[in-house]
Amino acid sequence: MAMQGRYLGTIAFACVCAHAGQSPTDFSFPTPAANGAKGHQLWATHYFVHVAPSVSSGIAFTDSAGNAVSEKVSPRDWCLAAIEGTVQVTVNGQPRTLNYGGTGKKLVVDCAATLKINPSKKPWITSIGKSYFTEAKGQYGDGVKGYQLVPLRTIAVDRRTIPYGTVIFIPQARGAEIALPSGEFAKHDGYFFAADTGGAIKGHHIDFFCGVTESNCLPTLIGNDEKKTFDAVEVTDSAIIEKLRAIHNE
Repeated sequence: MAMQGRYLGTIAFACVCAHAGQSPTDFSFPTPAANGAKGHQLWATHYFVHVAPSVSSGIAFTDSAGNAVSEKVSPRDWCLAAIEGTVQVTVNGQPRTLNYGGTGKKLVVDCAATLKINPSKKPWITSIGKSYFTEAKGQYGDGVKGYQLVPLRTIAVDRRTIPYGTVIFIPQARGAEIALPSGEFAKHDGYFFAADTGGAIKGHHIDFFCGVTESNCLPTLIGNDEKKTFDAVEVTDSAIIEKLRAIHNE
């Protein structure tokens, strides 16, 4: 299910959790040949998996039928998780990843009051508190069209600007140092896969998925400012497209 958040960007808290699923060799695609591919001027924010620790007195995430799908968390963590769209929780002592599933009719948490956000200025905050959740298929959560989110590869897009399943190459990202979930460091090759969307992703605004960390994973690109744009081109190399599609379907 598609994520819904991407509204606050930097207002969230998360821990960095080790995962050996990516290595520096995964970011070694060559620079694409100049072939007149479609270009874009984009600007970017970032999103991540929110980690919500269990508390003795709080609110559980629930599914569309109102059944609890997690242990209790604080109202603040509940709201921040609904904004990000993906959350790591604990169920019987075991970690579980949940995705935003949709908006119900019942207000579960008054997120405007909890996060001190004025609903007259940011009306989307009212619906945030009516969110329900589903268990994610992917370790880091799920995007659109059955794709799983992949740290440092997935981007959320407006499909009217960049269709889902598109690979884009961003020259400015090539060579940028990145911290992998495993703790290793690598140089990014500049390729990203459009596997997600969000309520605030419109036009030439894209959202980079950073994984389980609130840190800005690509500070050379992510400025949270629509005036800070960069170039991108759609990739036509079928081998690269298939490889990136495959890791989003694992």
